[in-house]
Amino acid sequence: MKEIKSTSKEPIRINVFLRDHGVGSRRTIDDYIANKQVLINGKTALLGALVKHNDIIKVEHMIKDPLYALYHKPRGEVTGHHKDLPGCEPIGRLDKESEGLLLYTNDYRVTDALLNPKYAREKEYDVTIREKATPRVVTLLKKGIYTQEAQYAPVKSVSIYNEGYSLKIILTEGKKHEIRRMLNALNLTVVSLKRIRIMSFVLHGLKVGSIHRLTDKQIHTLLTECNIT
Repeated sequence: MKEIKSTSKEPIRINVFLRDHGVGSRRTIDDYIANKQVLINGKTALLGALVKHNDIIKVEHMIKDPLYALYHKPRGEVTGHHKDLPGCEPIGRLDKESEGLLLYTNDYRVTDALLNPKYAREKEYDVTIREKATPRVVTLLKKGIYTQEAQYAPVKSVSIYNEGYSLKIILTEGKKHEIRRMLNALNLTVVSLKRIRIMSFVLHGLKVGSIHRLTDKQIHTLLTECNIT
C-alpha cells in the first residue's frame, strides 16, 4: 500500500499525479484504477478523476512476481516498454541518441526511490564532446547551471580526460536532457553519451541490447540501497 497526500495547488489528473510520484506510467496507473486499486479519500478512483489539494491517494499495488532487470539500451533506440520484460517500467529514461544502463522493474517502490530527486541516487555517465573542455567547465558544473529550459543542480562529480574531449559526470538529479543542456549552455557539443552506472550497478560486461535479470543477491542489494525493507 502506498499513501500520498497531494500538495498540488491546482487539480491534476490522477494518472499524471501518480506518474509524477513514481508509481508507474499513465497506462499502468490506468490499469490500477480499472482494477479498483486506487483510492481518493477512501473512495475508489475513476479513470480521469482529478486530484485536489490535500486529497489522500492510496494505491493498493500488489505484485505477484516482482521483476528487476538491467538493460543496455543501444544508441538510436527509444526508451520504452520492453517485450521481454512485460509489465515493467524503465527507470530513468535515456534519450534516443544516448546509450547505456537502464533498470526495469514492476516494483513502484524502486521507481520512486530512484526517480525522486530528494533521495539523490547516483547515476554516472561517460560523455564525449566535440570541443575541448577546460577546468572552468568543471567549476561551473559543480556550481550548477541555469538555462532557458531549467535550473540544474550542481553535479556530484565531474572529471576531464582524453585530452579534454571526454567527461565523466555523476548526477543525483536527472532532469530531461540534463547533461546535453548543461553542456550546451557551456558551448560544448555532445558527440556521444553513455550511462555506465546506476548506484552500485554498472554497465560493464552487459552487451548492447542485452538484458540481465537481477539475482537474489543483487535484488537484496538494490532494495537495501533504496532503503526498502
